[in-house]
Amino acid sequence: MRTQVLVAASAALLLVTVTLRAQQAPPANLVPVTAASLAAQPERYVGKIVAVHGSVETFISATAFSVDQDPTRATLTDVLVIAPNLQGHAGAGEYVTVIGEVLWFTADAVKAKAGGYTLDLPPGAVARFEGRPMVLASSVVNSALAELAPFIPPPLTPEEEAFDAIMKQVNPTFGELRKGLEASDAAIVAEQGTKLRGLFGETRAFFAKRATPDAEEWAGSAVTLIETVTTGAASGDWAGAKEAASQIQPLCATCHNAHRERLQDGSYRVRQGLAQQD
Repeated sequence: MRTQVLVAASAALLLVTVTLRAQQAPPANLVPVTAASLAAQPERYVGKIVAVHGSVETFISATAFSVDQDPTRATLTDVLVIAPNLQGHAGAGEYVTVIGEVLWFTADAVKAKAGGYTLDLPPGAVARFEGRPMVLASSVVNSALAELAPFIPPPLTPEEEAFDAIMKQVNPTFGELRKGLEASDAAIVAEQGTKLRGLFGETRAFFAKRATPDAEEWAGSAVTLIETVTTGAASGDWAGAKEAASQIQPLCATCHNAHRERLQDGSYRVRQGLAQQD
């Protein structure tokens, strides 16, 4: 009964935490588990993404601590937690919720899963936890629902920053173009169409440098459609201009679906190059 209550508490805390953190949906395969259950039957959870609810037994290093189920006494069945982005510490005995993948602990296993992270456990801790279950944490939430291991996205390159600025201009500019179309105002359509033609042209050049032919083609098609819009507006063919404009956003959506990924903090980046988009 106690285990069932703790699992329910873990799931409830997780739901609140996810709601507070960028309104993200939890992984579909997330498994709620207590620290005691994980320590007792680790083979059931290795390779799975879990939400572990337990109390902090001890902090081992700047990025590692252990949890167990009993906050009143130390045990030898505590579970190692490694959180590469750990920014703060919970107090000993404080309950936390840890989200991450369960592994059999070895230095090589951690290195394979957490590229760029340098294991900082002292030799004694490495020896004590060797071969035992651990959680490689992407999130650590304390009893006050504060995130102690926030996701830190990789920095943008100068090219990606420039592309980010381009993408942030597309939606508002397209919105102004649509206003011009609805008002049958050729001057507004011409002005906003010129801006969009430039933005999509820069988008095509960005993907050309990355040898991404499908995205390059979609951007080129958007340029062609914008030219059809402005030509139609200038000649009074408003139906044709609106029809061409209606095909632009689906092109953008197709490109986003193919070449954009959502990161853990809810932001979006271009795949492989990781340039953020809104």
